[in-house]
Amino acid sequence: MSALFFAVLSEAKPWLELLQAKPLSHPGKFRIFQKESHYIIISGTGKLSMALAVSEFAHNLSKEERKQMKVWNLGIAGAYPSELALGDFFWIHKITDVGSQRDFYPDRILNSKFKNETSLKTFDRPVTKEKVVDRFLSLSKEELLDTSLVDMEGAGFFEAASLYFPLENIALGKLISDHLEGKFCQIEDVETMMTKITNDLFEEWATPLPWNRVDEVESIDWPKVESFIQNIRLTETMKHDLKKSIRFFRLRNPHSPLPFPEESSKINLKSKNDLKTYFDEWRTSLHV
Repeated sequence: MSALFFAVLSEAKPWLELLQAKPLSHPGKFRIFQKESHYIIISGTGKLSMALAVSEFAHNLSKEERKQMKVWNLGIAGAYPSELALGDFFWIHKITDVGSQRDFYPDRILNSKFKNETSLKTFDRPVTKEKVVDRFLSLSKEELLDTSLVDMEGAGFFEAASLYFPLENIALGKLISDHLEGKFCQIEDVETMMTKITNDLFEEWATPLPWNRVDEVESIDWPKVESFIQNIRLTETMKHDLKKSIRFFRLRNPHSPLPFPEESSKINLKSKNDLKTYFDEWRTSLHV
């Protein structure tokens, strides 16, 4: 079970397309999309909207479901240090709510492909380092000295989520979209940047929490695959990529038989090129 909170649709769109999630009909205020036990929620901008969206979603779950739910907030953030590049992704290990001056400390992500971590400040208005920009809060170099990333939702998300979900189930990740130039990001730019990290983060988000639930891909699907490939010399990298494709297939087709190549086709694997073609065709069948 996984829940993913975004502020705006452009951040969520690549995930919605990959998951093939459908709108959930419900009496609440916020947009919720669902695919099996996975949810994507769009809150709107601002920490209050995000906190209300978390609260509304949590109230639709039982206490047991909350214990099993992996809860993430992903989205764009502005960066003050110029050495942080556009498109870089960071897990957040400290959040400061600038309005209340409260600090929050999410658990660190230990086994992610993305290793970078930093701090985040949540403001009530968009922030710029430029002077007097309409609709933006202009801050001086001195006011930004200890600032890494800034957003408008992180503190609201974490404070609300920590009321309903175990702290070890909660994580925040931010994608650098600007350097506080005082300009709003274009929708298509946000979608493009988010698309670049979605595939790599998707498996991490969709994988069940190890302390709550048996991973059916590991316990049911993968043993069948290992039996099938025992006479095929796949590299460890190939096995890793194959497992990712199987997890993708299982998420989108929870009740369908796992597709395998014809057993007889193994006879034709006489070279590395044959094996690569065989392997690529198998993975393609898992992504249809």
